[in-house]
Amino acid sequence: MTTEERHEQLKRKLHERIRRVKRLMRPLPRRATVHRYPFLKWFAQTARKRSYLWSFRRQHVLPAIYVGCILSMMPIYGIQIPCAFAVALLIRGNLMIMVATQFITNPVTFVPLYTAACFIGLEIMYLFGMPIPGGSVWDFSANIALHLKEMVTDLMGASTPRASLAALVQSTGMSGHALVALALKATILGGAIMGYLIGFVISLVYQIMARYYERSGRAIRQQFEEFARQAKLKIHLPGKNADPKDSTGS
Repeated sequence: MTTEERHEQLKRKLHERIRRVKRLMRPLPRRATVHRYPFLKWFAQTARKRSYLWSFRRQHVLPAIYVGCILSMMPIYGIQIPCAFAVALLIRGNLMIMVATQFITNPVTFVPLYTAACFIGLEIMYLFGMPIPGGSVWDFSANIALHLKEMVTDLMGASTPRASLAALVQSTGMSGHALVALALKATILGGAIMGYLIGFVISLVYQIMARYYERSGRAIRQQFEEFARQAKLKIHLPGKNADPKDSTGS
């Protein structure tokens, strides 16, 4: 292998890591593309001026992972991106990660995830002494599910769900507003717990991958520099003087 071929091989390895990261970030709002996204485009100039929104330093990434996962489990489906942007400004977190975590709840997953969060929240509330209609969370949930099924059946048929709703209110002894309030409180509580656990797992994976890429990047740079010394070439290393944990997201 000639000197030029070896030089090009090392250069390709170094740049491939950068291209791989950019491919992963392509669907997400970056500093150069934030103006293309609904809602975020109205605050593009504000976002570009705040470097912490695009930083991949640990102090900006980890809070974004945890808070983003918790936010994704809150019953605010449909307005998550605006909320993620506001929270990212508040906690000085990475906006790309905050937005990415919101896709945990999507049109396919939000119903089962919110249902699980509500059930977990009810269990926690019952565990701490809050009375649950029916005597147990399982019986209460089964009763709710049965009447919801009847309401859906009524909606698909010719009748209205009013009778099923009245039967649900009568069987639980709670008003419709009280049932909705209980479900919201339980979903928020359970969602916070689920979001934290999901964030914990993602943060572990992130830190393991970050260490791996840092070590492999350092090894490639050392090979590059050693080759440059041996070949007596003056070679520019992309990002050599930049913090490997920092990025502008552009």
